[in-house]
Amino acid sequence: VTGDATISSGLRVGSGSTTTTGKIEATNDVVAFASDKRLKENVEPITDALIKIGKIRGVSYNWNQLAENIAGYDRKERMVGVFAQDVLEVLPEAVKPAPFDNKDGISTSGEDYMTVQYEKIVPLLIESIKELKQRVEELESGSSS
Repeated sequence: VTGDATISSGLRVGSGSTTTTGKIEATNDVVAFASDKRLKENVEPITDALIKIGKIRGVSYNWNQLAENIAGYDRKERMVGVFAQDVLEVLPEAVKPAPFDNKDGISTSGEDYMTVQYEKIVPLLIESIKELKQRVEELESGSSS
């Protein structure tokens, strides 16, 4: 398809190239993978979640000239996000090659640009909240004695 396309029933992407050029917008849910416990093995809890979260910087930014040149990103649009390098250090499972620089898992530029799968940060956030909850409960029970 060249130009805009409207898909009235569904779009399935599963074979062939896994990269898409351009923006994908949806007015309904986007569903991927599975979360069912019965489909998982080698399950390990995320430990030291607060320490890991402390190493990830949340930032607001604009794309630079390089990003505009190599990926077509809009330098005028204000964005929020994290640095893939920070996430790679504490949760490497959430970092993948940037789609504009990836062909079959190989960096096309040789620069190995990265992106973050933000939804994969959610389990780390959940475990961080649980660690904070436990600390609060310990403080509250200590002050009532």
